[in-house]
Amino acid sequence: SLEALGFNNYSQLFNVILPYQIPILPNYGVYDETPKISGKGYEVNPLLYRTVLDFLENVKKSDYEKKRMESQNNVGSNNWVVNGAKSNTGKPILANDMHLAWMTPGVWYEQHLISTETDINSYGFSIPGMPLIAVGHNQYVGWGFTNTGYDVLDWYYYNIINETHYIYNNTETEFITRNYNISVRDSPTKQFTVRETVHGPVISDFSNLDLPSSYGDIILAPQWTANDIFLNLVAGNGFNRAKNRTEFDEASQYWDILPQNIIYADVDGNIAIRPTGKVPIRDDSKIPPGHLGNGTIPYNGSNGEGEWIGYIPFEDLPNTINPTQNYLASANQIIAGPNWNYSKYFLQNEYSDGYRARRINNLLSNAPNGTLSVEKMKEYQFDVNSTAAQIFIPYLIDAIKNQYGSTLPPKIDNVLTILEGWKYNMAKDLAAPTIYHKWRVYFMNRTFNDEFENYGIEQRPRLVVLEYLMKEKETSHWFDNVNTLSQIETRNEIMLLALNDTINWLEDFYGSSNPSTWKWGEIHKYYFPHLTDLNAFSKGPYPGEGEEYTLNPSWVNIDFGVGFAQGGASGRMILDFSNLNNSVSVIASGERGFPNSKHYSDQLEQLFLQGKYHIHYFGYTANNFPKSAIESTINFIPNGGG
Repeated sequence: SLEALGFNNYSQLFNVILPYQIPILPNYGVYDETPKISGKGYEVNPLLYRTVLDFLENVKKSDYEKKRMESQNNVGSNNWVVNGAKSNTGKPILANDMHLAWMTPGVWYEQHLISTETDINSYGFSIPGMPLIAVGHNQYVGWGFTNTGYDVLDWYYYNIINETHYIYNNTETEFITRNYNISVRDSPTKQFTVRETVHGPVISDFSNLDLPSSYGDIILAPQWTANDIFLNLVAGNGFNRAKNRTEFDEASQYWDILPQNIIYADVDGNIAIRPTGKVPIRDDSKIPPGHLGNGTIPYNGSNGEGEWIGYIPFEDLPNTINPTQNYLASANQIIAGPNWNYSKYFLQNEYSDGYRARRINNLLSNAPNGTLSVEKMKEYQFDVNSTAAQIFIPYLIDAIKNQYGSTLPPKIDNVLTILEGWKYNMAKDLAAPTIYHKWRVYFMNRTFNDEFENYGIEQRPRLVVLEYLMKEKETSHWFDNVNTLSQIETRNEIMLLALNDTINWLEDFYGSSNPSTWKWGEIHKYYFPHLTDLNAFSKGPYPGEGEEYTLNPSWVNIDFGVGFAQGGASGRMILDFSNLNNSVSVIASGERGFPNSKHYSDQLEQLFLQGKYHIHYFGYTANNFPKSAIESTINFIPNGGG
């Protein structure tokens, strides 16, 4: 993209602080609505460009990787918390739903851990085999996760001398090698060797690359925080035992990899959020003029570029406790504003467009004090109101009216009637979501495909960048089709061309010219594939709701017909700190991994898809647990016991 577009065009669309962001932490200022350019210019290194592209193309040739990338659902997670001033109980209410790939059996195992000997009494979601609660609460504190998007992995390319040595920091360096033997039934043992540089394993060895340069072959290797020893289980142990904010913060220092925005509440009424994890500090003193730095693009390891010289100290990571706004919310948006000392380093390489963040901030900030309840939080977690649609559709409606006035073609008139009566709800039984979603894709393509296809670029800008151009730069050159030399297209013309594309495509797909029949749930499906990819053990498809930008999210590609969303909320939890017995949760699967068990997908089918939850029974013991809720009892007897 950089080489084809040039730095000025590239920085308008990609290398920016995205507009309209509401930072997770309210005490570090806010960015204005103009995209902020990161970097000062870029001069393409043809060798780097060819190396990276060839590597990616080789990766895509793998059937497994191709399928994984096609089904990848990059929709993040949500968490928010309100304090006693906002809630109707006088105590905090915390909500968390983590958005991951759906599968059967599900990723989460829900459990209640009690150990009187080790002082653990915690409830929540865990991973099979994990000895602790990953996300949940004990009798004092509760916590939830969303991904920070911090850049914790950098790529390095090197010139190699031969099979055993490469150039690192202008010095001949020997590979570290590890030999592996894999036994295969009815076949000879497979042997292979992994080579490692000072930064990490040589990944390009696994993609059959042959990338000659004037110095020899080029290799690629990543440096990742998870390559080192990490202490996340120490942190998790502390979370499960913490009795107050101080103890929870002490445990947070050990959360090393997979940085998370950890939201917090406790029975004392405190609420807080702290992005936690190892975030590398890079030495960019050796990068050439024009290199973007900050790990944005691969470093030349042979020249010693981009060395990690440490991590941001825990005490310097941004955090907020008991804000005056009485709530906190994260939906993978930008973490902190420009007043955080480390904001200048552009540390988040993956953060959301901010539509989910705008929606939840709007709901929480506008809720009168003393009104928010567990029931209201349930509504929010299953909310399918699209903030993106609410922004884009009025511009389309204005373009239609400006073009046609009162003499609309019948097809346009029917679509306009549907859109004007829509409340931006992405419900499965409505046609408006189908029209909007398909039009939005065509609007994006009509705006950028002419330039990008000419340049051979597959990547497209983020939706919020198109929003900025639509609202603030309606005469932008991006709206002009460079292939129509005799005219200059305007924003509204591109919108209407996209609408005609949409109508034609939907008429063909649904086999009907009546737009009221174009129901969203018929083209947008939920699907829960089995881990082995066996259809007999998978669940679905089910009519789907929402989109990637709704609080209840699901990403779906309908470019070629029915789209199967395979990711979204994997588990939902709402914690009531006035009475933890009122806390509720649900997972998008079941507790058992056996397909013939009634608990294989009971939560999915009886609760999750119905917008329902179950209570926690947190305060009950074996002696007073409601008998109607007991299915079986297992007694563990020590060896030699009676």
